Amino acid sequence: MDRLTPVVFHDAWGSHVSIASLQGREIPSPEPESELWMGAHEEGPSGTDRPGAPTLAEVVAADPEAELGTTCVERYGPRLPFLLKVLAPGRAISIQAHPTAEQARSLRAETGDDVYVDDWAKPELLLAIAPFEVFVGLRAIEEVTDLVTRLRVPRLDALLAEASRADDPVHALLALVLATPDDEVAELARSVVAACVRLEGRGGALGDASAAVVRIAEEHPDDIGLVVLLLMHHRVLQPGEYIDVAAGVLHSYVRGLGVEVLANSDNVVRAGLTSKPVNVPELLRIVDPRADGVAGSGRVVEPGLEVFDSASDRFRLARVTPGRRLPGDTAPRIVFCLRGRVTLSAASGSLELGDVESAFLPVGEGAVTLEGAGEVYLVSVPDAF
Repeated sequence: MDRLTPVVFHDAWGSHVSIASLQGREIPSPEPESELWMGAHEEGPSGTDRPGAPTLAEVVAADPEAELGTTCVERYGPRLPFLLKVLAPGRAISIQAHPTAEQARSLRAETGDDVYVDDWAKPELLLAIAPFEVFVGLRAIEEVTDLVTRLRVPRLDALLAEASRADDPVHALLALVLATPDDEVAELARSVVAACVRLEGRGGALGDASAAVVRIAEEHPDDIGLVVLLLMHHRVLQPGEYIDVAAGVLHSYVRGLGVEVLANSDNVVRAGLTSKPVNVPELLRIVDPRADGVAGSGRVVEPGLEVFDSASDRFRLARVTPGRRLPGDTAPRIVFCLRGRVTLSAASGSLELGDVESAFLPVGEGAVTLEGAGEVYLVSVPDAF
């Protein structure tokens, strides 16, 4: 068992309160803290307590079969297939989508690392541990038409009329909105936000989405992403609820606190609400207008084991109640104690975890029992448990 030292990221959209509070540090933090990574991705590998303090990426690279197991390496290659995070946006994250592995590989063959940094897909699952506001997936054309009618923005009416003649009107409308000339973006965005101010007090799903756009406009004024958000489904996940986001799903995480598990990739294409590079042509190539995030709640598969189902072939997330053996003996695992104090015990020894502490269990660790009191999450490959 390896105690992990997670990596904190400081994106501008991060919270000055959430991660620091979980870790018992002084708030507000001096810098925004957006993500806490526990895994072996090359952009932010966790540290380990092995002699010489190698990163988990270095540990896995030195002997993939010993750490991950022959089956895992044959199926996923010599890398840990998954990455575990705490996600803490204090303001809206960029509107984005992720490619399939085939899309990433084909473009990298032409452009190298210009657009994508690895050859893998990046499906992800976000589990709320506090209320978490999201925009995920594009609305159907009937919903979009009703929304545009209620907004009463002439420019948007004209774009919808033009898009309605296309074979895929939602994709066409998204393309037309993102093609707004730079010198006209502010006027369109301001008109839409003003319309949202009129609608936000009416309640219901449209009122809630409108109110969210008005709040985000304070953070990202005159951004074309404010218009794009209204083409998307707006949701607020309550603690214990999750959303499973596959390749091609347009999404933006607005604010909240959650546990996120994803394939071990950092491939992303953005379309708004960001100071980072935007790649509209590539986003329009990979986005699937019919794909939506799949929302759900945990499923108890046996006493003390609650699984959060995902369509991904790279990971499986579970919540484990102390007082039982951890599942997944035949695969690599990461154990994360969000709150409390627990002890992991195996033939090799024991390891105590407190608030926001984690451990890597290599495939050879075998049976591990979990004792104590706390909120504990386990991530491994899908067929491990």
